[in-house]
Amino acid sequence: RPWQTLTGPDAYGRFGSAIASLGDLDKDGHAGNGLPRSRPPAPYLSPDVAVGAPFGGDGGSGCVFIFRGQSEGLERAPSQRLESPFAGPAAFGFALRGASDLDANGYPGMDTGSSGLLQRPLPPVVVVHTRLDLPNGLNPEEQECSVPSSNARVNW
Repeated sequence: RPWQTLTGPDAYGRFGSAIASLGDLDKDGHAGNGLPRSRPPAPYLSPDVAVGAPFGGDGGSGCVFIFRGQSEGLERAPSQRLESPFAGPAAFGFALRGASDLDANGYPGMDTGSSGLLQRPLPPVVVVHTRLDLPNGLNPEEQECSVPSSNARVNW
């Protein structure tokens, strides 16, 4: 296979600082495991991929680009651009982890690291409306909490 070059739109966005395989987000059969799910074998199938640009986007707060996989490699243009939900230099997209089903809906999701952590389930067609709700006051003495509907514990 020939090399494929993807270029980010922001000169100082640090496009490519983090890259994560997302598996087959849109269930089109390109899971990156060498065989499509419902098609005849092809020489190579590329998974869907997330690429972070932690200083890109409006205001330089970071963004993540989703590229769809296909038999020829990745599509040249991103299918989605996820902007930082955080104001200021948040470095959204500094770290990425994909291909995990966060909410048990059958579709892989993605964790995005920045000055905080955003867990975002990614259905095949995504319209992102992200909101971070914080209580009026945070108790700095309380350093452990739980994630609703899970056994996960969070400490800082």
